[in-house]
Amino acid sequence: MAAYESNHLCDDTPQMNRWLQQLAPRERLLVLTAGVLVVIALIIVIGIRPVVNGKVLAERRIDQKLEMLQDLERVGGRFGPVSGTAATLATGATQSLVVLVDRTTRSHGLGAYLKRNQPDGASKIRLRFENVPFDGMVAWLAQLQSEFALITVSASIDTAQETGRVNCNLVLAR
Repeated sequence: MAAYESNHLCDDTPQMNRWLQQLAPRERLLVLTAGVLVVIALIIVIGIRPVVNGKVLAERRIDQKLEMLQDLERVGGRFGPVSGTAATLATGATQSLVVLVDRTTRSHGLGAYLKRNQPDGASKIRLRFENVPFDGMVAWLAQLQSEFALITVSASIDTAQETGRVNCNLVLAR
């Protein structure tokens, strides 16, 4: 059947040629021009337009990603080490972790809640807080990160009996 359709299409070509030859020269030019314009329109619609649309979509995605990056940088600026000065970082780097933790917990009013601090090598310290105010502990940890470049390696936090208070084990490192 496919062979018949193929031959049938070939049979129509001579008829189209005869029909085209019967047209006046001006009409023939008009029909051929219309055919060329249809072919150009198909090329644009099928070939070029999807490429252009893809480019526009890619540019939109890039703009969205840039906006997201700017938002993350703005939010990250609140938590990163931007607030610590180089002198503060250098002072914290020369102090032992035990002294640094003792001094900063006292300045935040958390010294009474620190039940154990145990150095773990030269660059780590293990801490145990009991019944410590959660908000005060988080503020203290944020200061350690921003001003002294200490990071929390691990944290185990359990709620205490009083609201807003926790018991926690921390491991901090430089």
